[in-house]
Amino acid sequence: SWERYKSLLRKCPNHGFDDVAQLNMFCNGLRPQTKMLLDASIGGSMMMKDSEEAITIIDALTANDYQAHHDRS
Repeated sequence: SWERYKSLLRKCPNHGFDDVAQLNMFCNGLRPQTKMLLDASIGGSMMMKDSEEAITIIDALTANDYQAHHDRS
């Protein structure tokens, strides 16, 4: 969902949302179970991280998930 979200933002480059607003929209759009997994994987609430750290964490989790799916093939 993170990659799809970033793709949507790239399609609208003049959206005007700063990183904090983008992260809020992304996290608030997650299903409760997914949000709990995200929070658990970082050892706390994603919303307590600064935007740069949160984006780095989500990018790393996405890359790990992508790699895990391709390793199974």
